Amino acid sequence: MHDNYLRFISLRLQDYKVFGGLNDLRFNRHRTLIIGDRGTGKTTIVEALENLGPPKRDQKTLTLKDQPGSFLAIVTEGNRELIKKYRSLIFINRESDRNLAMYGQEPELEGMVPNSARKTVASKTRSIFKRILYHKPGKIDSHRDLNPQIMAAGERICFGYALVFAVREVLKLDIPVVFDSPYGRLDKELRKGMRDFLKTQPCQQILLGHESEFLKKERPRYILVHAKGYSHVREY
Repeated sequence: MHDNYLRFISLRLQDYKVFGGLNDLRFNRHRTLIIGDRGTGKTTIVEALENLGPPKRDQKTLTLKDQPGSFLAIVTEGNRELIKKYRSLIFINRESDRNLAMYGQEPELEGMVPNSARKTVASKTRSIFKRILYHKPGKIDSHRDLNPQIMAAGERICFGYALVFAVREVLKLDIPVVFDSPYGRLDKELRKGMRDFLKTQPCQQILLGHESEFLKKERPRYILVHAKGYSHVREY
């Protein structure tokens, strides 16, 4: 197994935060779709994967008297250190969307790409962005210079997505991408373009969002159900 490889295998949550009882998730090697309404635990799942356990600020949660059986475990394959090193390339959520949309890049990306590869990243970003804009052909020429200041909000978000995948390709990283609400603020054409692009990507993809974000033919692996004050993971 090479140093630039990582896969999420499984996540187990026992009476942790919003989740009640024992909840197991096993992630497909290519795509796992998880749907749930707001407040059902999507962000909790993302934070658990991002921290390979509870965030440091939540360590005490595991020892509260009213949660004596609280438990959280994550199984991975490959180099777990890649999560810390390439966090901004793996976990894409509303906060990172805002940064990418506003600045055209996450601050952390500056130190990831050597100067000698900057032109290659720019070229690949342009190519990927063009593919995502396929269903908006009139926008391709107007955004040729990749200036986020003249892009609509959804286009800036997709430009950020294109940049992330360009950096991953240039650095030859075989790592997952975890999307929290990937299509929530995209219009119909951009959603289709992004879906078409993701279908071509061989990386492990974990997509979390509301049912309305996804097509009916995009069958989820898990549904998050909230009842009697707790959330539970249900296989579809």
